[in-house]
Amino acid sequence: MTRIPAAAAVILMLSTAGCVGAPPVRSTPVAGPALAAYFDCVRDGGVAISAHRAVSAMDQPENSIAAIEATGQAIPNAILELDVVLTKDRQLVLMHDETMERTTTGRGRVADLTLAQVRQARLKASNGAPTRAAPPTLGEALDAAGRVGGIASIDLKPADGETTVDLARAVIDQVRRSRASNRVILITYNEADARAVAAMAPEMMISAGLSGVDDLQGLNAPQILAWTGTREERPALWRALREAGVEVQFGTLGREGVRRDDLYAADGDVSEYRDLTRQGVTVIATDTPLAVKSVLGVELAKAATCERVR
Repeated sequence: MTRIPAAAAVILMLSTAGCVGAPPVRSTPVAGPALAAYFDCVRDGGVAISAHRAVSAMDQPENSIAAIEATGQAIPNAILELDVVLTKDRQLVLMHDETMERTTTGRGRVADLTLAQVRQARLKASNGAPTRAAPPTLGEALDAAGRVGGIASIDLKPADGETTVDLARAVIDQVRRSRASNRVILITYNEADARAVAAMAPEMMISAGLSGVDDLQGLNAPQILAWTGTREERPALWRALREAGVEVQFGTLGREGVRRDDLYAADGDVSEYRDLTRQGVTVIATDTPLAVKSVLGVELAKAATCERVR
């Protein structure tokens, strides 16, 4: 991939989109966001647990205030992965799917409904049981994460005809209004989006899919958490990224029966999570965060000694 044209395209896109004051894409390291120092400390012998859709038990609805609070209380400094979409009236609400049916009592595409219509629905727990809770707004979710000392990792879910950068702009605005910049990670999946979102929000951490150290070109390394997928353990890549000063994320989550969470638990021994940390993983993204916690007490205790700006 030719790097310079891609970076130039990002700068042009940002300048024409009216993002006043957004800094240019950087090719040399500068001071990172407040949360960067925390992850630097965790990288040295600690671990952070990222709960997929914030859930830690099957009686919790995914992307719910109940899940955020329960998981944040159970796991110190938990990373709470949240999925964010825009409603028809341009309000940010938590929802993984484009449609309402799987996780709520509602129907239809979120992008075709107003926030009021979305909030008429009630969330279903992860085990399918109905609850009395409505889908929360991003602002409500950020407040809940703050109350329990959690870190919100925001997965951007653009609707048809909308770009990740468009959605990121709205999310960044809400994060700043919620005064949550020092406890947020913004998730991106390709190099162009990572550069654009990082330039728009230099004070926030960015999760970027990286397949090698060369992919850091044009990014500020202290701002980056490297997403390295869910399919295979890659210790050589993890070591290289750590040596470049970047924290490694690996996902044990996924489709039931295939995900690493289930494969590790098949023999009743989930010590493989400890193997991941020894091989260089700093953040374990999981569907079973309490199982990870059960074998990584020492690493979590080390992470608990790392200071965070709250």
